[in-house]
Amino acid sequence: MAGFSLRYPYFIVVICILVSVLGITSVVQMPVDMFPPINIPVVTVATFYNGMPPEQIEADITDTFERFFTLGSGIDHMESRSMAGVSLIMVHFQPGTSANADVTQMANLAMAGPKRLPEGTLPAVVLNTGASTLPVCMLTVEGQGLDETKLHDYLQYQIRDQIAGVPGATVPPPFGGKYRQVMVYVDPLKLQANQLSPMDVVRATNSSNVILPAGDVRIGPLDYNLYTNAEVGRPQELNDVPVKTEGEKSVFISDIGHAVDGSYLQYNIVRVNQQRSVYVPVIKQGGNTNTISVVNGIKKAIKTLRDIPSQLKTSVVFDQSVFVKQAIATVLHEGGIGLVLTAVMILIFLHSPRATAAVFLSIPLSVLATFLILHSMNKGIDSMVLSGLALSFSRLIDNSVVVLENIFRHLEEGAAPLAASELTCSLTCSPISAQS
Repeated sequence: MAGFSLRYPYFIVVICILVSVLGITSVVQMPVDMFPPINIPVVTVATFYNGMPPEQIEADITDTFERFFTLGSGIDHMESRSMAGVSLIMVHFQPGTSANADVTQMANLAMAGPKRLPEGTLPAVVLNTGASTLPVCMLTVEGQGLDETKLHDYLQYQIRDQIAGVPGATVPPPFGGKYRQVMVYVDPLKLQANQLSPMDVVRATNSSNVILPAGDVRIGPLDYNLYTNAEVGRPQELNDVPVKTEGEKSVFISDIGHAVDGSYLQYNIVRVNQQRSVYVPVIKQGGNTNTISVVNGIKKAIKTLRDIPSQLKTSVVFDQSVFVKQAIATVLHEGGIGLVLTAVMILIFLHSPRATAAVFLSIPLSVLATFLILHSMNKGIDSMVLSGLALSFSRLIDNSVVVLENIFRHLEEGAAPLAASELTCSLTCSPISAQS
């Protein structure tokens, strides 16, 4: 094979061009991430029921799901944790199972579980566990004159919807801030005096704040849909909702308490530059998703946001693509230094521009061939691959120097260029020379 390649230089040129084109195409198409995809056979199922104590969460939700999840296949064991209002179940699968199949299986079982759960339990959230679930960037918002409630609303309903369209990005709900909610505060003594309970206030508020269809009416050739709108326009209008009526006397919410345009109980606080703020993590989707392209897409999207006040400022406070870019830049920098120093050394000691040009071609072609093979195996570019390339550069440079020096020695002894190359190739590839 060596003789065939050496006797047909045009064939070698075609191979080099083909490797260069295919290698560059592979590098452009390969996904770039900080960590390689790791198949961790663990699926987490989170279920929420606000206000329920841990004992009741364990008895009514956790135990029910654990018994129901035993119908799954490939499960090794399960771990659970019941807290106030939250049930967490970690399902460990046997090694070798597919992560996507595990998530799909648990999601299907979790969807069939609510029939056996207490009324009011929120749908379960099924999450896969792995390095790819780490956020690639974090987006924060701040604005002069905007409180935490407004910051949360803008990030939840305006900004999040606009950046969720970035290819390869998954945007979960924001963290921090206050979730806007109309609160009705009642006086226990006034409730007792009117023989009412808090549930009476809840039922009265729900039944008096609805939109109901009222059928349709046909006038001539036209058919009109009718509906009754009983929703309140302002939070203060809830004070006029009747809770109880006896004869001609009604008890309104204003008689036992008052409604406030407030916020839900705040359980987490986010501070950016010592100021209370709101942030949302951006997670990279699986598959051939590029971390750098996702982060660049998020940065581009926040520059063209619509329907937000001018004082609202968005910024990326954490950027994982910086580390990926730094790793790539380090490999290119170290490889470039080694390539240049090797070429200079060969040019000084061997006085051969042809050998110098061979070094400049062999090392980049070897790297491109490596990426071509990785792309054919559906692999990506990550810190592990780049670290391996950095280590292989030294061995590649050493081999190039040894081979060229050996060819140059045979040339000085009077051998023809083709014979010197063939002799060097036979010696470096034979098991005897490798052992010696």
